[in-house]
Amino acid sequence: MIENLTYQEAQLLLEKHQVFVMPSEVHGVISGLLACGLEIESTEYLSLLSDVFNEGQAFQTELKTFLVELYKQVTSKLSDRELHFELYLPDDDESLADQANAVVAWIAGFLLGFGLKQKDYGRLSDDVKEVIQDFTEISKLDTHFDETEEDSQSLYEIIEYVRISTLLCFAELGEKQVTSTPTNKTIH
Repeated sequence: MIENLTYQEAQLLLEKHQVFVMPSEVHGVISGLLACGLEIESTEYLSLLSDVFNEGQAFQTELKTFLVELYKQVTSKLSDRELHFELYLPDDDESLADQANAVVAWIAGFLLGFGLKQKDYGRLSDDVKEVIQDFTEISKLDTHFDETEEDSQSLYEIIEYVRISTLLCFAELGEKQVTSTPTNKTIH
């Protein structure tokens, strides 16, 4: 479903179901949950998303289907060895300010998702701690961007840094959930 849904359509779907957040924030929360080590096969994410975005109420079928598909997509992209993970943001034809606001919402969502499951900040590697600190700073970003090539390049660099940093967190904390599934060992 997500593959055929534009960012704007996802926004309308959320609003239709009285969930007034940006799709980028939802994507960020899911990414944060997975990057900090939520078990990939867990269905806990639906109740966490419900608590955060829907006052603990179960999602209606249409929205639940969207969230399940979004979760599957994020899981697949984070696990992809080709580094195809991308932030879920408005199209490039949207204004830079709209794109920047979506990036800030994505980061806020990531920090929320990460914080919901990661309770032992002291045990994180220095690299992951630096990412969390950087994301906190980026979340304070002034989202007033002029429609210039320079501002467009600056926003692209921020997005790319966030994307790669998310992959780093997943590689350190979340990927073990993918690779820790037991394998059958046959002894001959």
